[in-house]
Amino acid sequence: MAIPNKGRLNERSIELITKAGINLGDDWGRKLNIKVPDLDLEVFFVRAQDIPIFIDSGAVDFGITGQDVTAEAGKELKNVLNLRFGQCRLSIAAPEESAIARTGKMEDGIRVATSFPYLTRKYFEDRGISAEIVFVQGAAEIMPQLGVSDAISDLVATGSTLRMNRLKEIDTVIESEASVFTTQKVLDDPDKKDRIGEIVDAIRSVLDADGRKYVMADVQKSRLKDVERIIPGIGGPTVVNIAGNDDWVAVQAVISGDDSYRVVSDLKKIGAKGILTMPIERLVE
Repeated sequence: MAIPNKGRLNERSIELITKAGINLGDDWGRKLNIKVPDLDLEVFFVRAQDIPIFIDSGAVDFGITGQDVTAEAGKELKNVLNLRFGQCRLSIAAPEESAIARTGKMEDGIRVATSFPYLTRKYFEDRGISAEIVFVQGAAEIMPQLGVSDAISDLVATGSTLRMNRLKEIDTVIESEASVFTTQKVLDDPDKKDRIGEIVDAIRSVLDADGRKYVMADVQKSRLKDVERIIPGIGGPTVVNIAGNDDWVAVQAVISGDDSYRVVSDLKKIGAKGILTMPIERLVE
């Protein structure tokens, strides 16, 4: 398995796989690869841009990287799980005072600075526009001011960097987020498919637990209808008898973290006792 060794995707990738139960040990930050004996798994820490190439070549079986860099690599990979982070878009932008920004029209001969030459060239080719692609390693936003390009094709998350550099978005080339990728060849191997599936399911359980809380409380049996209204949970709250007390039951449910204040408050109003809320690390539905 390959995961990004730095950059915008690194921290959340590490968090997901460790919460999923993949133990990277104490010194993972100082090694380029970690062996996880319990899972017969080896994790490699490499550049996000290189991961699609390593997966396509068979150097690794699967990995986490952005949809943007995967599309830029031009490899036929299989997306097996969207990870709900690293959301951004590759956009065409031009100086606010330019004719391109005013009209949104791009013509033959336009010069576009980008670190995504493949996707950018394809974008203009698909629209029948002859564009000069100027490859840059970074800081594309400054290129129009330097006279290097008329526009840029760059990753945008909030758009604040574009606004700071007085650039206006013209169009979106591709939407992107972090995902788990593999190849059809790997999926055709039953053993690898099953093992990767187990890891993907474990990561999915972490994603499904995000923003959820586990709530427990003791309530009178006569108020169970109120409890069902207050905490519907996943398929309704679980109700457990309390030993030695026929009039009270323990109720348990998974709720949205955004609802926790309301749920606790409403449970108190119906006389619930011993109310407890806890974060959830994994949730298998």
